Formats: sequence, structure tokens, C-alpha cells
Amino acid sequence: MDKTGVAVAVKIPGGAGGMNGALAVFAKTPGLSPVKTRLAADVGARLAEKFYRLSLAAAEEVAARVRDLSEGAIRPVWALAERNGGGEGSRKSFPSIWTGDGDLGKRLHSVYSSLFKNHDYVMMMGTDSPQLEPSLILEAGRIIFENPESCVVGPSHDGGFYLFGGKIPIPESAWTGVAYSTNSTLRELARNLESQNIPVRLISEQGDVDSARDLKTLMNALEASPDLLPAQRRLLAWLRACKETLGTF
Repeated sequence: MDKTGVAVAVKIPGGAGGMNGALAVFAKTPGLSPVKTRLAADVGARLAEKFYRLSLAAAEEVAARVRDLSEGAIRPVWALAERNGGGEGSRKSFPSIWTGDGDLGKRLHSVYSSLFKNHDYVMMMGTDSPQLEPSLILEAGRIIFENPESCVVGPSHDGGFYLFGGKIPIPESAWTGVAYSTNSTLRELARNLESQNIPVRLISEQGDVDSARDLKTLMNALEASPDLLPAQRRLLAWLRACKETLGTF
């Protein structure tokens, strides 16, 4: 089914007694960690935090819908930046793990390898692309099953990636030998993986929000979607209000 309950073609093997996957949602806890610092430099800390909270809620609903549509074959997990960040109400919807210390490469490795111990495959996403449709994540899961020796990556417009998934162990060096938050991030990650004989399969390119100029692209993407989840509709309404009353972007 899609977000409105209509049947869709994507089917994930698993569920009760079958294969199971983890969907790690990387998140920060406002008040404990700085959030959207680049966006805050453009629109101010208050609006940036409000945007982050709305995006967090959208990611949460997307992950929950993926769980439901996969009949429990894909299990969401919060990957929190803070060791004690799970106390906030919205983080109680799924189990949570700490990403560990270190740069993004080390934290990606920590989360992927930790979840891989108890799951047949692992997917990871952030909160910077709140327009994502559950069907896109289900499609990534299907590709993982059909290509178990490959990794699945969702490229973002800025050269990074918004989704990563795999069914095979990945060495830490593949993650840490990457310059993150640059226009070459995905290219470097793909090079590292392919040097380990791990092919990379790409799904559709999506936008993510780092600065104010990305807000219009996000608003356009949300407006183009016929079946927004409730949290995505709230985010779209907020973006429209910001544009009309504040001229933020």
C-alpha cells in the first residue's frame, strides 16, 4: 500500500518468521545538540529549530509507514547523536541506539555494523529530506534483496546521499575515507565501496535541506506529491507561511 492505503507493487520479503531489516533514522535532540546550523545562519536559530522539529516528525511518520507497509519486515530505529538523547517524547516511537563519537564516517560505520549484527540488512536515512515517500524506501529494500552483494544509495542533489542500505558487512575504512558535506561525498563513498568489490546501485535523486535556498526546492517537492503524510502536510503549511509572511526564501 502507499500512504493512502492503496496497494503498491513493492513487496519486501520478511515479516514474521522471515528476513528482517533495520531502518536507522539519524537524528539529533534539540536542546542537547545544535541543529541545522547552516540553515540557522540564513534564517536564525529559532526558525531553523522549528524546521528541524517538523522534519523530524515527517521522518518519523515516513519510517513508521515503511514499517507498516512492510508488515514489520523493516524495523525503524532512532540513531541518536546523544548518548542520553532518547528522553524526548518523539524519540520513544522506535527503539534507539547511540551513534557513538567521532566524525560522520565513524558514526555511520558504528550504526551500520551494530544493527547488522541483529538484522539481515540495514538501511540508514537522515531527516534532511522530509519529502521522501515510503514507497521509495520500500523500493530500496527490494533492490537489496535482489542484489545482495551490492549496496543501495539514494543520491542527493548536492553530491551527498540521503539513504544507504546493504546486506553485507562494510569495512570501516570505506566510511571514514570520505569527505562528507561536499559535492564529492557520494563519489568518494562509491569509489571506496567499489575498491572493496561492493557495487553501488542508485535509486532516484532527491533534494535535502542544508541552507535557506534549499527550502524552495523542498516546498516544490512537497507540493508535487499527491499523497503527503500528516507531518509532511504540516511542514508544507509552515514553509508556505514562512515564504508569505517572512519572505525567508
